[in-house]
Amino acid sequence: MQTKCLLSLALICFAASRSLSDDLTTLDGQKYQDVRDVSLKPNGLFFVAGNGESMRGVTVAYTNLSRATQDKYHYDSYELAMAFARQNQGIYLNKNLAFSLDQLDAARKKAEAEHKLLGFILVWDNFFHPAGPPAQPVGDYSENALAHFYDVFHNNMVLVFVSHERELGKVPAAVSQGFRGPDEGGYAPSMAVVTADCSKFICEVPYSKKDFAGREQIMRARIAVIKKFLAENRGE
Repeated sequence: MQTKCLLSLALICFAASRSLSDDLTTLDGQKYQDVRDVSLKPNGLFFVAGNGESMRGVTVAYTNLSRATQDKYHYDSYELAMAFARQNQGIYLNKNLAFSLDQLDAARKKAEAEHKLLGFILVWDNFFHPAGPPAQPVGDYSENALAHFYDVFHNNMVLVFVSHERELGKVPAAVSQGFRGPDEGGYAPSMAVVTADCSKFICEVPYSKKDFAGREQIMRARIAVIKKFLAENRGE
């Protein structure tokens, strides 16, 4: 009798584990069966697929997943980016981390192709010293704030650096609305978020000389504005 009970329990547990598994198809047509143990990683959705000898761990880039699949597994690119920034991995700041204003046409094409917004970050030229010590995203002062901005936003929108010394008067009108508006904060870096065609201003993300916790609070508030805009304009 005890053996039968143990066998029945094993069969129930097996059936339960099977019921918790799922199938997943990526945007490029790759199909995975018996998907389970799903977790969100910085570089993609990780899961175990298959059974027996075919069982393996798989990581799929979030860009290769449908919006429905992303929502199913509670993917939030901004939350992942903010969590990554808290790890405080050093960044050697250089101008190649984003498009320059001279490359605006290329930045717009990339944003349109990837259905992303544009983030114009106002910087001073002396922020960039590739040979110097790396900037720390959780640190104080402008260079570290720029590293914080980069960690949180570079995968979520297409970034463009704007030189405060040389290019402030050359930006599109929608960007100028942010840089010269009441939310700019008075300190660089700050970021004006606009649509991919640069026709509409969405919000300004200021540094405001805040520490990491203060910057994160500001970013969360502005990210809420960005998400609201995207939700209301998803069909455009």
